[in-house]
Amino acid sequence: MTRLRTSVIGKGLALLGALVTVGLGQADARQAAAPQPNRLVTGKLIYVAPMPDNLDKWLQEDLRVWGRYKVTSNPEGVDLQISANVPEKQTEYRERHGVPLPKKEPKGKPQETSIDVVDWISGARLWSAALLDKKPDQNAAPPAPGPTLEFQVHGVTPDQLALKITNALRQYVEQLDASGSH
Repeated sequence: MTRLRTSVIGKGLALLGALVTVGLGQADARQAAAPQPNRLVTGKLIYVAPMPDNLDKWLQEDLRVWGRYKVTSNPEGVDLQISANVPEKQTEYRERHGVPLPKKEPKGKPQETSIDVVDWISGARLWSAALLDKKPDQNAAPPAPGPTLEFQVHGVTPDQLALKITNALRQYVEQLDASGSH
């Protein structure tokens, strides 16, 4: 009788263990299916990569004033990274007395650039602003906050541009935070 009881108890415990394991597996599946919080909302440490025209210095200052992220000069182990993507241009040549000479770039002409905020761990782009070489329309409404924006930047100084970028990023992050859809 003792052997039968031990066998029944052993099988009962095995069944209970299997049920617990299945239950935990379902909990893991539910947890995996739940959306991960947006790193723009949960991130604390941010690195701003070097950019043309000292734009990075202005962005760092505006981010410090905002106070949401701690700005660091070390790119390792951060939550977020802001960088500029400047497309490479083909050098154009002109001939002078049979000698090819590179054409000079017009002075003060900004390059077509995009500013991206990237999750340092996954490399996923979380926010992006395309900087277009067009004169800003003073009557145009500011762009709605979103993960991708376009700014017209012809004639805009780096400090003004950094302020526009930081304000747009701030609006988007606050919108994410308020909606709870992190």
